[in-house]
Amino acid sequence: MSAFQIELSEKEWEIVEEVWAKVEQETAYLATLSQEQRLLWFQEHQYPHPISFEREIGGTVYTVNARFSENAETAEKKVNRILNQNITL
Repeated sequence: MSAFQIELSEKEWEIVEEVWAKVEQETAYLATLSQEQRLLWFQEHQYPHPISFEREIGGTVYTVNARFSENAETAEKKVNRILNQNITL
């Protein structure tokens, strides 16, 4: 396992603390909701921009299309699998 240290300016640290406070606030709010209410909240707060898009770079138009497999491994299962592979007791 690797360890690293990041030095932050006072302003950067204030931003980190703001983000942590907001995450804690949202987490506490979501914990008060039922599963159905949480799912609705997540649907309403999804990233609003399309995943598929076109972009022109240097006179060439690139088209990006994204799709997701219904059979794909969930993020939670993937993280657990990676952690289990890398943890030695």
